[in-house]
Amino acid sequence: MPVREFLLPDLGEGLEDAEIVAWRVAEGDSVELNQILVEVNTAKALVEVPAPWAGVVEKLHANEGEMVKVGAPLVSIRVEDRTEVVAGAEPAAEETGEPKAKRRAVLVGYGVEEEEPAGSSQVRLGAPAPARERRGGPVPASPPVRRLAKEMGIDLATLTGSGPGGRVTREDVIKAGSTETAAGGGVVALPGTGDGRPAAEAVQRIPVKGTRRLIAEKMARSAREIPHVTTFLTVDATHVQAFRAELSKETGEKISPLPIVVRALVDVCKRYPKLNSTFDADRSEIVLHGRHHIGIATDSENGLLVPVVRDADGKGIMAIAREIARLTDAARAGRAKPNELVGSTITVTNVGTFGAEYGTPIINHPEAAILALGVVEPRALIVDGRVEARPAVTLSLSFDHRVLDGAEAGRALRALGDVLESPFRLGALPR
Repeated sequence: MPVREFLLPDLGEGLEDAEIVAWRVAEGDSVELNQILVEVNTAKALVEVPAPWAGVVEKLHANEGEMVKVGAPLVSIRVEDRTEVVAGAEPAAEETGEPKAKRRAVLVGYGVEEEEPAGSSQVRLGAPAPARERRGGPVPASPPVRRLAKEMGIDLATLTGSGPGGRVTREDVIKAGSTETAAGGGVVALPGTGDGRPAAEAVQRIPVKGTRRLIAEKMARSAREIPHVTTFLTVDATHVQAFRAELSKETGEKISPLPIVVRALVDVCKRYPKLNSTFDADRSEIVLHGRHHIGIATDSENGLLVPVVRDADGKGIMAIAREIARLTDAARAGRAKPNELVGSTITVTNVGTFGAEYGTPIINHPEAAILALGVVEPRALIVDGRVEARPAVTLSLSFDHRVLDGAEAGRALRALGDVLESPFRLGALPR
């Protein structure tokens, strides 16, 4: 039986490498066509990579935790038949006289792009793998949680996940570690100096990989290349809260201020198009985007992710609310598709979810602006010459000073505040 090398495919999202999270097979295992071989972290999402051929695993070319370049060997399989090659799979040297199968770049885990002829044995990437049930499969958990469990000596297979779909969370691992410590009744002490002080400070080094590496690189590039300026505006949120209650009563769905602000921001971007733009340094041009793709900064176990509500100008508030809920849930669970995490033209971050009054957000490179929404809480406001306690929110707009001047950014932020403070303008927003 000939041996074929399966190369790490082009994931179609502009990444150069991926981290091996968990192998589902071992050397010497028999594998079936489309059986899941490995779970990789693309720094955007976890992706399951299926086998392009049936056969026997000859060699795994990387260990768990290692980074593999796109196009580098991932696994060698001694094939049993001539199933057709799909993205990333290349014949070994002994087969070079054979014509390669026609293929196009595909997004691993989400299907091939071309229609397959009836009866074709071509792999449909992302199709369910029956062998996974027989093998049991790994416990669902994100790479940071897996690393934490490994460092704490916790066997993930012994835990019951409290996350979506039984996913093991960081809290599950910490709780299990606390339970084991309590059961053991022991405390590990550092060597003393004789006066009660530890002899040396304990130091932990955390490798920066996967999503955290991408975040570090992107934030550093944004701070390095973009001249940031942040302007603030505190807005009376009385009418926003009333509008939320009205929408919830009409639809029977709970709604937060975020989709209302997003929809209002889209209209403001139409009046101030430089908000929805990027700066092309190579050509010294400001690129105004005609479509409004709103990134939603989302905290997850994998780090900060930015799922994108596409064409938000064509959606009403409730449609935006549902899309935000779907995308952020998928991002936190590691189920977001890579193409759902790229392509935003302006980003919104809701720092109020963890109680922050305001923030100075770093722009999501290469965009020109990012809006931070603070916590909505009662504050002392001047209303008709009197001091009143009213719900209020502080908006923070960070912008690229190469694209926008302070006056223009300030007018744009004030325009957004005017919409949020007016029951008539709020009522005119598409629902």
